[in-house]
Amino acid sequence: MPGGGHNLDLIGAAEDAGIEFVLMRGETAAALAAAGYAECSGRLGACVVTRGPGAASVVNGVGHALLERVPLVVVTDAIPPAEAARNSHQLIDQGTLFAPVTKWSIRLGAAEALPAAIEVALRPPAGPVHIDFMPALDERPPAPPPGHARGGDRGCAEALIAGARSPVVVVGVGARRAAAAVSAALARLSCPVLPTYKAKGLLPESSPAAAGLLTGATIEAPLLRSADVIVAVGFDPVEMIPGAWPYEAPVVSLAEWPTESSYATPAVELVAPLEETIGLLQPLEAIKPECAPREHLLAALDALDLPANDGLAPHELVREARTIFPPGTIATVDSGAHMLVAMAYWLVERPGEALISSGFATMGFALPGAVGAALATGRRVVCFTGDGGLGMALAELETLARLALPVTVVVFDDAALSLIEVKQGAGQGGESAVRFAPIDFAAVGRGLGCEAARVTTLEELRAALANAAEAPGPHVIDAVVDASRYRAVVDAVRGGSR
Repeated sequence: MPGGGHNLDLIGAAEDAGIEFVLMRGETAAALAAAGYAECSGRLGACVVTRGPGAASVVNGVGHALLERVPLVVVTDAIPPAEAARNSHQLIDQGTLFAPVTKWSIRLGAAEALPAAIEVALRPPAGPVHIDFMPALDERPPAPPPGHARGGDRGCAEALIAGARSPVVVVGVGARRAAAAVSAALARLSCPVLPTYKAKGLLPESSPAAAGLLTGATIEAPLLRSADVIVAVGFDPVEMIPGAWPYEAPVVSLAEWPTESSYATPAVELVAPLEETIGLLQPLEAIKPECAPREHLLAALDALDLPANDGLAPHELVREARTIFPPGTIATVDSGAHMLVAMAYWLVERPGEALISSGFATMGFALPGAVGAALATGRRVVCFTGDGGLGMALAELETLARLALPVTVVVFDDAALSLIEVKQGAGQGGESAVRFAPIDFAAVGRGLGCEAARVTTLEELRAALANAAEAPGPHVIDAVVDASRYRAVVDAVRGGSR
């Protein structure tokens, strides 16, 4: 998102080097799109914005990259110290602004520190690096921060795993870098495996060992309470919703960076590349549970006694989309009540086919994330977003149209912040705090250059999805959903209003 000056020179130089520049409508969306690109491609994402208001606006996307463990370099242009002494226009301390939400924030006037910046961004845990770009700055950048040291008692880990009789394996965001090795090891297991949102697809969800999802909620609690050992592969508590870890089984953590949280304190933690430690799961291959992994997430949701009101049920949008769009289609999912059904019903067979802001849980991710995913892969992307999240990134529909990207935006339209409404109690603002006026997002989508339809019935939904699946360009499907269904979903998944 350029602002003139020498960041335009940087964009031109990048294009001369064969790096495509993609113009977004806002800085936050630019960083979120770059993060989506990085997640889907396995490569570094890069984002350039201008000084002052541009730098301030991009911070939310940078925070997402930090807590989603996504490698990103964000470049801001800046006012050199000598000039800043006489010109305060748009002047803020950008290094201080970015320090809390990046792995490293540096001032740079030449290219010599770029390899170090890229190495820091890619180093586990991956994350964002900020560069304040000041041409001809005559100062050396600081030394990069050190990486994490290896550590842990391998013998103790081996003994705990070998002694397990009813183990559960949980898999988190830290397993994605070693996806091939981790997926191969998980495929040989029959004991229950619970991936987090960010690890979804590392074990195909058609596998008999697939037992649902790990979010720190209550729907997975019976399974974890039955475990005598919990083996955590790349688990990072950043993904868990707030609450206590109530399980008594010892946790064996195989991780590429140490746990810095008291949540689920491991009995033993091995910090090393997962390619070197994932073989410790081998003794679990001999364990054959008497029954399939307990109560599957979908079975629990399907059994809900949902209110029989008029309108589309939220899970119908995801179930129908999963039926109509072919295997390999990528889904991006926004934060909000709809994510509970979207992540459950969008079943995938490979990693990288379901993207969500889980650690940062920012609204407004799904649409720019879909831009990045489509650019990285060229594959069809379905963007599941609520009306609140779409409102935060609405102008990026024009980006979809301008780039002719194969993205279908499915809007869970209930004119409300439904997850917050479920949590809301007496004396907390009433409807005015959580409800919007209705918007015809199909009309907005057409105005911004996309094909669009507004649907209120299952038949209309199926027709709109089928049309979108056949067409090459972007579509917006504004689906009017029955928000009263969400309370039962939240109660089933999270055990109440968490």
